[in-house]
Amino acid sequence: MSAALMLTACPGEEPVLGGNGDDAGTEAGSTGGTGSTEGTDGATLDTEGTEASTGESGTTGESDTGEPACVGVTPILDPEPETDTGEDTTDGGMDTDTGVDTDTGTETDTGGETTDTGGETTTDTGEEGTETGEPPCPECAPIWDLYDFQPQSCGYTETYGLDSFEGHVTLIAMLAGWCSYCQSQAGKMEEMRLELALEGYDVQMIAINATSADNDDDRQNLVDRCAFPLFQDIDEVDAWDLHGGTKDDLVIYHADGTMAVFLDQGGEVNTNLSTDEGYANVKQALLDAF
Repeated sequence: MSAALMLTACPGEEPVLGGNGDDAGTEAGSTGGTGSTEGTDGATLDTEGTEASTGESGTTGESDTGEPACVGVTPILDPEPETDTGEDTTDGGMDTDTGVDTDTGTETDTGGETTDTGGETTTDTGEEGTETGEPPCPECAPIWDLYDFQPQSCGYTETYGLDSFEGHVTLIAMLAGWCSYCQSQAGKMEEMRLELALEGYDVQMIAINATSADNDDDRQNLVDRCAFPLFQDIDEVDAWDLHGGTKDDLVIYHADGTMAVFLDQGGEVNTNLSTDEGYANVKQALLDAF
C-alpha cells in the first residue's frame, strides 16, 4: 500500500497549526492540560482493563503488588553482539587434529552467505533492512529504533522499535511537541486508548516526536497529555520519512505488523480527533484493523 503524502510541512519548522483541524486543534489545545490530567488518571483503569481483557504478557497490566503498571509493551531490545563464535564451532563436537584445519564445514552461516576466511567464522544475520530501515515486505512496518521518553511507558529510557508492538493493532501518530494541534491530538488519542481498552480491544498507540521538537519543553508538552509511548525522532533515523509521512499523519498497523491504513492529515478522511467526525473515523479505522 503506498502512502500518499498530501500534507504540507510547517515552513521553517515554525509552530504552524496543521490542516483540517487548526482552529479546533487550537481550542482543544488550550484545554489540553485538563484533558491530560484525566487521561493520566485514567491510565490506571486502562492498564487493569487491558490485562483483564487480553491476558497477554508484555502488555499493560497490574503488578504483583497491585500497583498500577506501565503503559505500552515490554520492549524487545537488540541482543549483545557475540564476539567469539569461530572458536566454539571448530572444537564443538569436531575431532580434528589441531584445530588448524578450520575449512571443514565449521563455518556455519546464520542466514546469509558463507565466506571462507581461512579459519575465521563469519556471521551473517541475513536481516536485510536492519540498518537501512527498509521493511522486509512492501506492507510491513519500517525498521527503526528510537528513544522512548514517556515516563509512564514500559519502555521508558529504552531505545527500541515497532517489532516490540507486533501482536497488537497499533496506531502511530507523527506529532511535534511545539504544535498545539498535535498536543490536542495526543490528548484525544489517550482518551481513545482508554475507551478502547474498556471496550475490550487490545490497541497500542505511540507517537513519534518531530526532530524539530527535540528539546525538553516540547517533549514535555506531549508527556503532559498522554501515557502511551513517545519516541524521539532523529535525523540519522528520520522515522517520519520511513513511514512516508509528515506532521499529523496517522498510520495503523495490523497485529502481524502489516499496514492496515495510512491516514494523511490533508486527505479525504477527517482525522481531527477533536471533532466528532474525526474521532469516529479514526476509531473505526482501528476496529477495522482487527
